[in-house]
Amino acid sequence: MMPYYTLPFVYFDRKNIMPPAAPPMNVPPIQPEQSPMMQFTPTFMPPPSQLGIPQMPVMQMPMQQMPMAQQPLMNQPTIPVCPYTGMPVSPDMGDMVQIDDAWDMDEKDMPGTSSPGDPPPVLSNNPAVVNIVLFKELTAYPNYGNPSGNADILYTGNRGVWTFMLPAFLSVPGILRAEIIIRAVLDDHTTPVRDYSARITINNTVVHNGPLALEHGVPAGGRFTNWRPLTFNVPNLRRNNRVIIQNTSHAAPNDWMAFDWMEMRFTTR
Repeated sequence: MMPYYTLPFVYFDRKNIMPPAAPPMNVPPIQPEQSPMMQFTPTFMPPPSQLGIPQMPVMQMPMQQMPMAQQPLMNQPTIPVCPYTGMPVSPDMGDMVQIDDAWDMDEKDMPGTSSPGDPPPVLSNNPAVVNIVLFKELTAYPNYGNPSGNADILYTGNRGVWTFMLPAFLSVPGILRAEIIIRAVLDDHTTPVRDYSARITINNTVVHNGPLALEHGVPAGGRFTNWRPLTFNVPNLRRNNRVIIQNTSHAAPNDWMAFDWMEMRFTTR
């Protein structure tokens, strides 16, 4: 049996880093030869062979080597690999990895939509033409207009003024030309059409003076369906364009003409 030894120790409080100072004690010094710490003889355990304990043989584990990546043979076929996931794909899925090529085809490479035997399409590819429109809806009277249901009305002897203010990017002189389209119709009365006339002025220039190529509105009392466009060129195109219409008809005071909308169309010269 191994001898039992004890060692003196001192308890330190965890809350304090340094141990508390102990009061001095008058303890007689202990000689080295009398100290219980020095009065022992170390003992050594004999090897197991001397104690009669059989010694177990040491087993030698074979060292395994990491498998090396095999290089493909020259004539051995390679398995296709998806460039996005890195996973091998079967031979019948080889077309699925060609994703970007499908979007790079030109229009001439796209398959046709017509069935075999159908006649070829008849197409054209004319150059695009600049066409800018300033539209003005006329809504003074709540009837007769189509499809808005509203329209402006000029009785015999009346005079009306409408303006078209151009945006800044359209105010470059000499580049665009413009025309005014006025959608108009006569009233639904029984006065002869030949008695109706008007004088139309655009930017202080008279563009029309006399009878109008219009008819009486139908159906009577409802939204007219026979509106006609009146088209005039715009002389002296400017930033603020004025359209003046004077009803010069030789009709009764209650006879009138109506205007559904106006628009100014621009095209390049």
